[in-house]
Amino acid sequence: MKQERVFDESGIPKNRVIADYPTSKALKLHPDLRNHLKSTDPPRIKNEDRETLLLYNKYIAKDLYALDIKFAEHAIIPTPIMRYNFLMHAIKPNSSIIEIGTGASAIIAMLAAKHFNAQVFATEVDKEYINLANQNIKRNNLESMITVIDSHGSFFKNVVPNGLKVDYIISNPPYYDKILSPKVIWGGKNHELIGNGKMGESFILRMIEEGWNYLKTPGTISFIIPKTRQNTLIAVEDYLNSNDFDYDIVGLLAGNRTRFIFRIFKNNLADINRLSEMD
Repeated sequence: MKQERVFDESGIPKNRVIADYPTSKALKLHPDLRNHLKSTDPPRIKNEDRETLLLYNKYIAKDLYALDIKFAEHAIIPTPIMRYNFLMHAIKPNSSIIEIGTGASAIIAMLAAKHFNAQVFATEVDKEYINLANQNIKRNNLESMITVIDSHGSFFKNVVPNGLKVDYIISNPPYYDKILSPKVIWGGKNHELIGNGKMGESFILRMIEEGWNYLKTPGTISFIIPKTRQNTLIAVEDYLNSNDFDYDIVGLLAGNRTRFIFRIFKNNLADINRLSEMD
């Protein structure tokens, strides 16, 4: 299938993430952030400091999305704005979702439930993270909309309820083949980062292959990969083309960082046309 252009003429993704949360505004609401600035004119937070990132993203989740999240000290630090924009391009309101790998924060599941009225089945392999995710869900009164399931290292079979088919399968998947630096400031445990395979693509390909039968018709599988993972991006797209999947790719630009959303469609153009209204 011929794809829409991801980039404009300048080589910048056509879809830009608008943070609408300047540091100056955050400082007025949360004066304690002043202790985490690397410059004051203009105010900039210490992006290289993990404690700062934990605090700043906690406030973003609270102020922009009305979510009270306790981030785990040793888990991935998610960026709420990027996760929300991912969902904006991945799902429709009032839908059913399986999220693969919800993590300790369960932020994607909670954003989907709270802001898109989605019913979410969220899987997770780490028992500590399952406990922390459930605490976050309970803290935000979303227990009736989100079910966290212990995956025991599997994806769908013997994990999600028998006979379940959903509108969307989504994930912010692991995509590294290896971690070159032991000091990934925002990073977490290996299972959150390492996707296996030659290019870190194995987790994603397995999710697509096994998830297909758990999608309704029409339905969509969506996930996000950063531009820095060029080999992973190529490996995934080669797989999709060689297996004749219908898909498109949406580029999101946040600051100077680019991420790509893959959307794989079941039922061809019918679902593509339906989703394109979001872009």
